[in-house]
Amino acid sequence: MRVELEQRARNDASASTWTRLRLLPHPVLLLSLLFLLSALAPAVAELNAVLVDADGSTWLGALAWHPTLVSGLSFAAAFGALLYLERPQGLSPVAYARQLRDRLAAVQADFDGALRRRAHEEEEERHAPEPHPSEP
Repeated sequence: MRVELEQRARNDASASTWTRLRLLPHPVLLLSLLFLLSALAPAVAELNAVLVDADGSTWLGALAWHPTLVSGLSFAAAFGALLYLERPQGLSPVAYARQLRDRLAAVQADFDGALRRRAHEEEEERHAPEPHPSEP
């Protein structure tokens, strides 16, 4: 599958989604995964309440019957992940918002630079002369 994705990325004029994801820094990918999981938590809790634990006999089933609490816990988990992976440099919420904005701009600039370098390398590969087999 990896070869197929790389072939498709080479044949396309722009990089594929999987290629772009591989260019992101690992903390950004981890934070994105944690945000996705925390966003899925209310849906998973609701499915658990409906399909598995309809009577609410376990604590997870009882928790699922309180969607506001599940959403609050999901938000707290996402915010905790953000605070853990991008620690604030001060106590001011405004300063932390500026820090996050600057960090996002830096990651975006690095990502765009990596995409441009990759496109330039692919362009050089396409226009490079093919090696000729040496004659005996």
